[in-house]
Amino acid sequence: MNQNLKTSAIALAMGLSTVGAFAAGTASDTAANYSGNWSTTPPNLGSGFGSWTFTDNNVGSGSGPYAGTYLDLASYGNSDGALSGGYAWGTYANGGSGNGYLDMSRSFLAGPSGSASLYNQTFSMVIGAAGVGNAGSSVGLSIGNAFNVSYVGGGSDNMVLSVDGGAANPVPVAFANLNAGLEVSLAVSGPLNSLTEGYSLTLSPAAGGSAYYVGTGTFDSLDYNTSSFTLADVNTSGDQFANNPTISPETAVPEPSTLALIAMNGAAAVAFLRRRK
Repeated sequence: MNQNLKTSAIALAMGLSTVGAFAAGTASDTAANYSGNWSTTPPNLGSGFGSWTFTDNNVGSGSGPYAGTYLDLASYGNSDGALSGGYAWGTYANGGSGNGYLDMSRSFLAGPSGSASLYNQTFSMVIGAAGVGNAGSSVGLSIGNAFNVSYVGGGSDNMVLSVDGGAANPVPVAFANLNAGLEVSLAVSGPLNSLTEGYSLTLSPAAGGSAYYVGTGTFDSLDYNTSSFTLADVNTSGDQFANNPTISPETAVPEPSTLALIAMNGAAAVAFLRRRK
């Protein structure tokens, strides 16, 4: 049998386009890759991500604010729950004459569909913080402009989650959980580019164990994207840490209706192949 026919039949059986089942490309990186190569203009290492972009208001030289980044090592002895292989990315943003801030961003690369947004994929990353501080201080992780998870100082001891730029609602993750290392995992599934694209967001210990929080729902992927990540550090009393960003195929079990559709397409594919023999 012609190999192209086999490929088309398999795609039909799975209910997928031969263009590709995923949008953004698969990706991975780790701080350990950057030993001796980390700064605010680091090389583009790992795979599947665009170049790093840093935005800060560092002044230094006595007056502040003081903002920047460094490669944390286990030997430094910091309160860093994001260490992996002895390394993590660290940021600092302290006061002085004003509030310091630093944003550290990276875009996703387009996959076979031509889109850089997640689709039938999971983005995950480990974050941590040594200290946040009073009101006006915060650390957080945004995934595109559709999702933001942050810990804000001066209020109740909870992280907050915002979807599609909406209200920031508390989720049951305390600062102690963030300090110990928090894995943020966002799984996105179809329909792509719609008002009701599905998602599942999980916040769990980086060291393993039961999730602190699992939230599911839909978001507006027409107006809000999931095509990058940004770490934000605003006027904190301690440093922020991050590590191990990845994009992988989503592994959720299909719903019964999806399974039925796959079965129907599979039967059609079999019939098609028999006719081609």
